[in-house]
Amino acid sequence: MNRGLEVPVTGNGKGQDRSLPLNTDSPTRDDKPPALTHRALLYRDREQLERAVRDFVQSAVQAREPVLALLPRVNLEWLPSALGELASNVRFEDMSLAGRNPNLLLSLIQEWIDEHDGRARIISESVWPGRSYAEVTEGLRHEALLNLVLESRPTIILCPYDAENLDPEAVRGAELTHPQVIYGEGTPCPSRHYGDPEQLLVGRRWPLQAPPGSASEHPFEGDLAALRRSVERDPALRDLSSERRYDLVFAINEAVTNAVVHSDGKCRTRIWSDDGMVVSEVNSAASLSDNLAGRRRPPLDATAGRGLWLINQVCDLVELRSGEDGTTLRMHVRV
Repeated sequence: MNRGLEVPVTGNGKGQDRSLPLNTDSPTRDDKPPALTHRALLYRDREQLERAVRDFVQSAVQAREPVLALLPRVNLEWLPSALGELASNVRFEDMSLAGRNPNLLLSLIQEWIDEHDGRARIISESVWPGRSYAEVTEGLRHEALLNLVLESRPTIILCPYDAENLDPEAVRGAELTHPQVIYGEGTPCPSRHYGDPEQLLVGRRWPLQAPPGSASEHPFEGDLAALRRSVERDPALRDLSSERRYDLVFAINEAVTNAVVHSDGKCRTRIWSDDGMVVSEVNSAASLSDNLAGRRRPPLDATAGRGLWLINQVCDLVELRSGEDGTTLRMHVRV
């Protein structure tokens, strides 16, 4: 990470009652599966990760519950074979691809849950060593959002974090965004630092990094075609393939169109290079209150609301912050 994450004031968090027993992995007495169980696993080595995942999958097999495992390539290369025959009960996906932009994960997880009757299980490692500050913060914002969106869904989510090699503030972020935590080889316990998900999603909790002084600016004067031509000539796009250059220009066009439609028609576009990424930023006076904007697949017959969804599909990372001062949308495309 480029710098530590800002840690908000801690507390019990919304909806957390420490006097109540934790959800377990076993069906309740009336056979109705409990609502969301969201746990962070803070592991220190491969053995701890393998043991926790093995127990998780074995419990799922006994309960006849499906398991989706979203793991970065570094763990996907060895963990399935380490599980042996148990791996046949798991659908594995490469988080390095499926979750390269964490905004894509909510739709994937919801679709997995909707495909199955009863309770579903998910192993989701969206934050791992080597991810940038922006990628880590978007992963943590995704985790906070799950607590709101899936609050009443019968689902168990286990989120591994490499506590040995991650930035300490990323590990603290795991405690902030998960009601329950497993420390190493321990048992699930209430997080000591769980925060209100709605407060965690406020932009000032995990602020955007300041753009470099070398960022170029592309004024919008009411002509989208002229803006697209200006963006296409930006030196920062020089190292992109023609296809990825088209994707970024398309994303900027969608972002500016949204800004024009939903605000006063004025916006600012900036572009710069950052650690193998071309980053574009669109600022507008519009205020967006929907935390799910761009994360849900639009209905096939939808006539609006596709812009942010499409931007998330074509970009490698998307950062969105909105408040009383307006909206900032950052779109990253990898060189």
